[in-house]
Amino acid sequence: METTWIGEKPTLGQKNLYRKYSSLLSSSPILKSEKILKIIEAECDKSSGRELDGVIILTTENFYFLSKKEVITYPYTMINDISVKRDDKDKNEYKLTLRIGRSNRYFDDIKKTDDADELFEILEATIINPNQKVLTTVTHNFDTFLHAEKLEKLKEDNVKITTFLMKRDNMGLSKNGIRLLKEKHPEALYVGEGFFQNKEKKKQGNFIVVDKTIWLYEYDDKKREARKIIIWPFTFLSGAIIDHYAIKSELSTPEGDKLVLNSGGKKFTETLDILKIEYSVKTRKWHQKILGFRTGKMWKKTIASLTYVFALLVLLIAIFSEDPEPVPATTSEVISDAVSEENQKAETNPTEEELKKQEEEEAKQLAVEEEKKKQEAEAQRLAEEKKKQEEAARLAAEQERIRKEEEAKAIAAEEERKKQEVAAQAQAEAEAQQQASNVYYKNCDAVRAAGADPIRKGEPGYSTKLDRDGDGIACDR
Repeated sequence: METTWIGEKPTLGQKNLYRKYSSLLSSSPILKSEKILKIIEAECDKSSGRELDGVIILTTENFYFLSKKEVITYPYTMINDISVKRDDKDKNEYKLTLRIGRSNRYFDDIKKTDDADELFEILEATIINPNQKVLTTVTHNFDTFLHAEKLEKLKEDNVKITTFLMKRDNMGLSKNGIRLLKEKHPEALYVGEGFFQNKEKKKQGNFIVVDKTIWLYEYDDKKREARKIIIWPFTFLSGAIIDHYAIKSELSTPEGDKLVLNSGGKKFTETLDILKIEYSVKTRKWHQKILGFRTGKMWKKTIASLTYVFALLVLLIAIFSEDPEPVPATTSEVISDAVSEENQKAETNPTEEELKKQEEEEAKQLAVEEEKKKQEAEAQRLAEEKKKQEEAARLAAEQERIRKEEEAKAIAAEEERKKQEVAAQAQAEAEAQQQASNVYYKNCDAVRAAGADPIRKGEPGYSTKLDRDGDGIACDR
């Protein structure tokens, strides 16, 4: 029921709002035919002294305000205009004014959030055109991605998409690409981020799909589009050697080509087992599985070792930073003084006044010695603590220097990689064009045997001879 009110991917504020008003929302008068578009917390008619705390609800048909004392309902056709302003007393809150006929209805204490901005955007669009469909963070299914084709289709259907929804739906290149390709291949056994590297170490693509064949895609996150690059039969991976690292996995073919999976390597091998493709897994010694020791390069081992030593040192400092309580060092002196006192008494037999004076002098001396020892112990503790801090600072500075050197190398390597990717992409496009012109199928049976049916106009192997009905799609029947 929660998703009905705040959607599949609510903000923390929306979750707290639902928990706070769940009992009130469960008894709302909203009809089953209405869909919830957005809810936010607000206060109604504060200036009148009633101060109704509750929730503004936008549905596909009405504007609602729900409180424990009153329910307010306005069909969108009754609302002439709206006004949204910052609160003069609190710059982090909004004031909303509805123009109903010749009168106004006021709502305030609306927190300045993305959720509030989305509600105002929905409300404004719905008032202008009550029949327009609005897609919001509450009504959108986040399992699907708002890719370029879908956005174009929604635009043709005159569907309004809120700005906040576009922001929430963008989950990054990896999740965006996977959601798009799962829509293109709903029966796929595997969809994951990765690339193809031939024996000349030229890289292509960024996503791999295993369906009826193995597909390599290039996904452009800015354009929200995925382009097919290469299609392989399952036999392409026969006899492959799989090397599992901590995160990524590499599949090397007998011809020297590679498929590199950024994640989900074990899922991919399970897929190969389902397809009964023979492969072998490369084994590693235990130390070669540790981050920094896998490649065997000395400079990486050095950096990794320094990092691990530094982390261990910091841990030990944290554990043993508290010094034990100092053991009183005056016990022996007290005993010695007591013995001397007794001997002196026995030898000289001093008067009572002399004994009292002597005891006072000894007490003063003991106090001075005790204070001196405390100061020495404190000075020693501070010196040790300073030494530890200096050593930690030195190690941190060394680690920072190594990190900056590594970062500079990584930047240089990234720039080189981008240059290689640009060159590889250009070559791939040229090869794709050459491949498209060289692919030939004798008839539709050959197309189906290759698993390439149907073939659309412009794709490799298409010809008018195979497209009998002339609809631009060959071998579709």
